[in-house]
Amino acid sequence: MPSIFGGGEPKEGQPPAPPGATPDCPEVFVESGAAMLRSPPDADGANVRYQLSLGETARECVVEGDRLTIRVGLEGSAVLGALGQPGAFGANLRVAIRRLKDDTLVASKIYRVSASIPKGAARGEFQVIADPFTVPVMSPRAQDDYEILVGFTQGAEKPVAEKKRKGG
Repeated sequence: MPSIFGGGEPKEGQPPAPPGATPDCPEVFVESGAAMLRSPPDADGANVRYQLSLGETARECVVEGDRLTIRVGLEGSAVLGALGQPGAFGANLRVAIRRLKDDTLVASKIYRVSASIPKGAARGEFQVIADPFTVPVMSPRAQDDYEILVGFTQGAEKPVAEKKRKGG
């Protein structure tokens, strides 16, 4: 995951953040019930074929005039369950921007993620760098105006109502 997504200082040999980059980037939250996806969905531990889980999240914000551009990166993994076989495993993952003052989703996009688990292994990884979202600048502190929501689209208990903070 490129370090520019996490804010912080660039490491040696990495380019500096782009002009207009701001440390006041909205926080990333994983939607309630959407941090992992199990197959079959209601399986107990002994009957799971595979499970996809979100891991690290990162973001970068750049202010250009009256527009805020938000880039989001996500990493996750697929793990074989007791009944699993090697192969490719995928799911739909949603990345959305919510305006805090009225809880309105102002942007949302679904990405198809896939992780391959080769023969002899039990785990595979996936990574998504979402297309940039552009929203209006509402105040000098973007994290007071917006939040970033992420999660698998299948199996979410309460799609946007509750949230769980997830790194970033």
